[in-house]
Amino acid sequence: MSVQRFDQKVWMVMVPAEPQLRPELALLRRRLTDAGETNLVLILSRVDIIGSRSLGMLLRLNRILSEKGRRLILCSTRPATKCVFRVAGLEDVFDFAANKYEALDTLRHLPPPSDESPPDHSSNP
Repeated sequence: MSVQRFDQKVWMVMVPAEPQLRPELALLRRRLTDAGETNLVLILSRVDIIGSRSLGMLLRLNRILSEKGRRLILCSTRPATKCVFRVAGLEDVFDFAANKYEALDTLRHLPPPSDESPPDHSSNP
């Protein structure tokens, strides 16, 4: 698994095809648990067909990141793979980008995580 860190908040990962995909996603999940506030871009260009166990692992990754106010973006998804997401009813669950540059641009324009409360500017007399 090739992991590129663009800064502390963005990891870009080129994932392998099945059958290596699910174990690699499991490893990535363990690493993300310790990584803190990291957005994740997965490059799926090597993946033709994705199995149900790998889809389950992607759902877990998506949930973990969402709970931290972070994003998972899938990019360079092949048509056959995208069709699997559509047939499984998951096309609207995940964020997709045409390529890694579009994914990075999407992350660059995100509002800050909502876990921080805005400062209180009201004055009490």
